Amino acid sequence: MDVDPIAAAVAAIVAAQCMESLAYAQRGLGQGVRQDIFAEGGAILRARRRYQRLVGWFGHAVLAVAIVLLYSLFFAAVGNDHLAWWGLFTGAVHAALGGVVVGAWPDLHPDIPGRLAPPGVFYRHYSRRDVITFCVGHLVFGAVAGTVYAAVHPGLPLSAAL
Repeated sequence: MDVDPIAAAVAAIVAAQCMESLAYAQRGLGQGVRQDIFAEGGAILRARRRYQRLVGWFGHAVLAVAIVLLYSLFFAAVGNDHLAWWGLFTGAVHAALGGVVVGAWPDLHPDIPGRLAPPGVFYRHYSRRDVITFCVGHLVFGAVAGTVYAAVHPGLPLSAAL
């Protein structure tokens, strides 16, 4: 199998930023999105409140690299072609699994309960906008991960992206 961990790491960092930019842009525009994955991640990692978003960003980046390494194994198994589309598919699977995980453990966020209600499955206890942002964000993550992975992988032509 032709898996490039460097390409996977680069794709993961770029894809994770694209995914989360949807939520943070809406928050910045006052659109009522309540999910804050970086604060939640920092709380999970027991960072001091002042550093929660920074620690959460690093934790999310590490998790994204691990996930895109799994994606890249799948990409290799399907022939390393049309990776944006396969990424969209893996993003949908990722969203389905992640949506359940978010709701399955309401105490997963050890420092958040006093500040924020448990999110529920797919963040459904927050708002429709949060659910849609979560799902679309994961689709974006997958599509960007596949595209960037194909573009950075030295053994793949750029045409493998689409």
